[in-house]
Amino acid sequence: MPSRQDELHSYQYSVQRVVAALVSHDPDPHRSPLRRAGVTALIGLLAAALAVGGFAAYGLFNGHTMAKATDATSVLVEKKTGARYVYLPADGRLHPVLNYTSGLLLATGNPPQLKTVPADELAKVPLGAPLGIPNAPDALPASEDLLTGTWSVCTDTSGGRPRSTLLIGTAPAGGTAPTAGLLVRDTAGRTHLVHGGKRFLIPAARVDAVQRALGWYGTRPWQVSAAWVDAVPAGPDLDAPVIPNFRRNSVAIEGRKVGQVLTADGKTFALVLSDGIAPLTVMQARLLAAVYNLSAPVTVGAEFLELPDSPTGTSRFADGLPAGVPTLAEAPKSACIAATGDTLRVNSTYPAGSAPGTGARVDLVHIARGKGALVEAAGSPDAPAGSGTVSLVTDAGRFYPLASRELLGRLGYSSASPVRVPAQFIAYLPAGPALDPVRAAKS
Repeated sequence: MPSRQDELHSYQYSVQRVVAALVSHDPDPHRSPLRRAGVTALIGLLAAALAVGGFAAYGLFNGHTMAKATDATSVLVEKKTGARYVYLPADGRLHPVLNYTSGLLLATGNPPQLKTVPADELAKVPLGAPLGIPNAPDALPASEDLLTGTWSVCTDTSGGRPRSTLLIGTAPAGGTAPTAGLLVRDTAGRTHLVHGGKRFLIPAARVDAVQRALGWYGTRPWQVSAAWVDAVPAGPDLDAPVIPNFRRNSVAIEGRKVGQVLTADGKTFALVLSDGIAPLTVMQARLLAAVYNLSAPVTVGAEFLELPDSPTGTSRFADGLPAGVPTLAEAPKSACIAATGDTLRVNSTYPAGSAPGTGARVDLVHIARGKGALVEAAGSPDAPAGSGTVSLVTDAGRFYPLASRELLGRLGYSSASPVRVPAQFIAYLPAGPALDPVRAAKS
């Protein structure tokens, strides 16, 4: 007679055959169908767990997470429409913001995060007036996308006329540093000698006379953009000073008139003054001839050594003129000057720029897409660090002054250091509105 345990095993076996027949249409499978279903269920549970973890990690690292509608530290985004709000505890209301930057300036986080809130949660909080700064940027470059390279201004005539290109954080490639001078005329009609990293303006009324006196008669100036010329550090004008008592008899040198240029051997020159002679460089002697319509220098030979020096001792020329008359180079295809003012190169290549907005002083601006720059305006090379206004430059080729340096953290740039750039170079760009929390709080 079978025992009760044998009856239980028989019953379990019968049930397994029935279940197997229902699941796999086979009452005697090689292995239990429930075992395979259990493995499948386990795999499904693991996949679901991984998916949930992935979504959680994405929300954590993307910074775009769910939040309460009264979170004042964040810029709140309505889940369905993407509309952005900030909550202000001062009035207990949600305020739509005109742009992302305005939201960052109004939220209290440092930096604020972008968080999603369901529409029904937002609807529970009273709505306030729209706030923000019109025309503030709606997208900002990430801190790691801020360019720290040198700025340059380039000029060329590839478009059939002189045009200027501002390079932000990108250096021109190749080219050479010119050893000869460049005679240029800009789009404003000014004529300059560019030599030794400086520009020397030739007064408009004396361009022809100076070119003749310096041996450049018949040389056609290279056409350049005014923005490029302005970026080259300025030297003194190629002009002669006023000479007191000009053409009167010299008191100290008998038989000579004030303003005469004397030379011993055609290499050493001096200017006759009332009380003696003052030394002249070749450039100064040529400029005197151009301005005062003087005849060729008078060669006095050995007498030159016996002429008395002027006690006042100067010819009154401005400091910084080239001592000699430079030879002129042929017109290059392009020329670039770095913002540091110490790097002038010709025939360089550089990326094409795009036309900036209204108010720009250059024709084209090149800044890599998605990049930006955090800059401090240096009024002069000697200005102390930290004394200039900090501005944010976006890839739209526009700069936005910051109301204070304390806003760097609010905008996500707490670890970034502004790059010092001459104020003149920043002013080549069109200006956007100042980024100021007080201004952002106005409706």
